[in-house]
Amino acid sequence: MAFALRHTSLRIQAERVWLDALLSHAPDVRGLIIHASPFLHHLADSRENFAAAQLRDAGFGTLLVSLLTPYEETRDPDVRYDASLLTNRLVSLLGWIRQQPQLTGLPLGLIAAGTAAGAAVRLLSRDPDCVAVLCLRAGRPDLAGADPLRRLRLPVLLQLPGNEPDLRTPNEQAWALIPEPRRWIEIPEASASFIEPGTLDHAARSTCDWLLQHMPERAEPSPPASPEPQDAPRQ
Repeated sequence: MAFALRHTSLRIQAERVWLDALLSHAPDVRGLIIHASPFLHHLADSRENFAAAQLRDAGFGTLLVSLLTPYEETRDPDVRYDASLLTNRLVSLLGWIRQQPQLTGLPLGLIAAGTAAGAAVRLLSRDPDCVAVLCLRAGRPDLAGADPLRRLRLPVLLQLPGNEPDLRTPNEQAWALIPEPRRWIEIPEASASFIEPGTLDHAARSTCDWLLQHMPERAEPSPPASPEPQDAPRQ
């Protein structure tokens, strides 16, 4: 399915900071997939944007967003573990999307990478209908806590890179709490950055398959109401 997508670099306000984002959109996309990471360098040239191309080829629009500013990332490496901060940034991002006329009515999916996974789970425990499908990629959903994980009420894909033993235990703990429908995919030989040959393509392909399976159809706008017939004037 081919679309004439427009790619726009954006800065989206989240309280006192501005987040870097890249929107790829056309009026006839089937939905919008948000890819949220704690920090991304050079969005247009990033590996995340390369992976998002598979989603665009499948008919989705994409929005890549870095939830931390360059200053925050360099000032404090631990800030990416601040689940409350990242959750608030996601809230601001969803608020911005709702204010964009060209995005109104689009089904939304969310790919949350790294520690943004915990923030995504927290967000969905508060606002369960804000997105339709969730993909957790090489993440830390356990940072959300047990109760938010139990309260998820949407299809969840969890992708675990096989070469990251430190991620296995926290992901297994989170997995035990996530309700159905859910799917666990382990990508052999992959690190968290998916730099090994073929691993990023594997992750992108399985994400696309999950979204195509579970994203709702885009609602067609209602046709304008026909005017009521008027009585003919009396002679």
